[in-house]
Amino acid sequence: MMIVPGTRGSLAAAFVGALAIFATSVAMFVLRTNRHAVEPDDASLGAAARILTRDVQKGDGIGFHPEWSASQKWRFAEAYRKNALFYDEALLVGDPTDLWDADGFKRLWVVSTHNRAASLKLPARRLRAEDLDHGTELLLFDLGTSRTAYDLRKHVADAFVERKQPDGTFRRCIWNGESKHICGGDWWLDVFDAVHEVGNSRHNGLMIQPGGRDALARITWPRAPAARVLAGRVGLRLWAVRNDIGSDVKIRALLGNREVWSLVLHKGDFVWHPFEVRLKPEDFGQAVTFELAAQDGNWRQTVLDARLLDATDAPAPPPHDAAVPPGAAPAPVVAQPPPATAAPESAAPSKKNKRGKRR
Repeated sequence: MMIVPGTRGSLAAAFVGALAIFATSVAMFVLRTNRHAVEPDDASLGAAARILTRDVQKGDGIGFHPEWSASQKWRFAEAYRKNALFYDEALLVGDPTDLWDADGFKRLWVVSTHNRAASLKLPARRLRAEDLDHGTELLLFDLGTSRTAYDLRKHVADAFVERKQPDGTFRRCIWNGESKHICGGDWWLDVFDAVHEVGNSRHNGLMIQPGGRDALARITWPRAPAARVLAGRVGLRLWAVRNDIGSDVKIRALLGNREVWSLVLHKGDFVWHPFEVRLKPEDFGQAVTFELAAQDGNWRQTVLDARLLDATDAPAPPPHDAAVPPGAAPAPVVAQPPPATAAPESAAPSKKNKRGKRR
């Protein structure tokens, strides 16, 4: 910088400029140093994989925190494979990692990177915490005994789904034999399990959209076992709250014909709503039903993840039309689904349009 002799302003400007350049250089150095310090590297991730390979057991799950981390997940798939365990079955895909998603595992490994281990708040007993440098830690939690008697989401194939028709009658959707109940034409009317974004988090759940005008969708598990508690969480998908089309959604849970819980979801509500309902003895062994209704069900893509907890000990009598072999445990009384009406012809669901739509 050229300074004109005798001008104090030029000298001050030169000093400020030089100071700014120095400060910028220092900031870039600190940023690069800190970034290098917290990003996982081959050595830290390799060390985590070696520990897992040595100590993983049957029934162990694995999660990543933060889930988006470039954590070379292939290393951990290999650790499971070397122990003849199935990584895909053990992997938690939810974000953030929580105990609801981890239910059913005996222990949970978490590969935490970017110095995020301290932000992982799991109400479970921590068995190990291995600091592997570069912001990487390998954590192990004891998950205890599962309370789940029946996971409704994982038994979606055992459910039947009905939708209210314009004439007021109900029509059954068709289970495709693999992953979803197809309800005719538009994919967003189908009922299926997937990872959905609700409340700034991503977790598995059943997507159930009520439908069009004066809409009502109903999903029933007729052969659910007896249990003491119905629990879960429900919320609207991100795509739902981004659109002002449609109305609020009323959700009801029924055991047999008795309503045990209800909630009205405002169409702009973007949070998970957990629920836990203690059941009565007369509910034991009854069919479990969730109804979703809306005056205008367009774009009201609702996510449901529910379970029956704490199985009862009292055996139920067998169904009238089923013989019980000597010495066998009696089967629970089950509600029989209504006769299936002719299902609508269904076109292959579109994979391009990921939004709900006015019918």
